[in-house]
Amino acid sequence: MEPHGLSVLENPSPLQPAWRRRWRWAWRIATRSVRRALGLPVTMDSADRCLLEQRILPHYASRADIQRVLSIGTRWYTEAYEALFMHAFYATLDIDPRAARYGSRQRHVTDSASRAADHFPPASFDLILFNGVFGWGLDRRDEVEAAIEGFTLLLRAGGELVVGWNDVPRYRPFPFGELQALGALEPVPFAQTGACVWQLETDNRHRFEFWRKPLT
Repeated sequence: MEPHGLSVLENPSPLQPAWRRRWRWAWRIATRSVRRALGLPVTMDSADRCLLEQRILPHYASRADIQRVLSIGTRWYTEAYEALFMHAFYATLDIDPRAARYGSRQRHVTDSASRAADHFPPASFDLILFNGVFGWGLDRRDEVEAAIEGFTLLLRAGGELVVGWNDVPRYRPFPFGELQALGALEPVPFAQTGACVWQLETDNRHRFEFWRKPLT
C-alpha cells in the first residue's frame, strides 16, 4: 500500500530484446556525438527521461503560475531543460563542481541538495525538480530528510515538488515514503493523469511523485 495516500498510475513498458537494446544504445551514442558537434541540445533517450521531457516538464512550463524553478542535479542530458522554462527564473544545484557547465545560465549553485535552503530565500520557488538524485549520491537518510525540509522551506504556499527515483534495491537506500519530512507536504494529482505517482514498469522501475506545499 502506498504511504501518504498516494494514488498510482502504472505505465507498463516491457523490456526489449537484448539485441535491440544494444542497437538503440549504439544509435543514441552516434546521435549524441553528431548533435554535440553541431552545437545542438543533447538529451537521454530512456523511458523515464522521455516521460519527463515530453509530458511532465512541458506541463509545468505551460502553467502561468510557474515563474521560478529550481532543478536539483545537472548533467549533459538536463542542459536543455532551461530552454523549456525560458519565461521563468530557472536555477540549478549540483554537488559536483564539474556539473556546473551544464547548469543554469541564470543561477547555478555547487552544493549538496541537503543544503539547498542555504542559498535561496524562503518561499522563492513555484516548482522544484528533484529527479535522479535520491539513490544516486544522496543516500543518507539524514541528508535526504534535510533536502526535503529545505525544499519545503523554499517552496511558496501551493508550490510543487516533483520527485523521481528508481524503485529497485540497488538505487533505493531506503523507502522514500518513510521520510518524516514528507509530512509537511501533501500529494497532488498530476493534471494529465489524476494520479500522484507515475510508475514506470521498466527495469529501473522509475517513478515520479508529485507533492505540494499546503496553502495553509
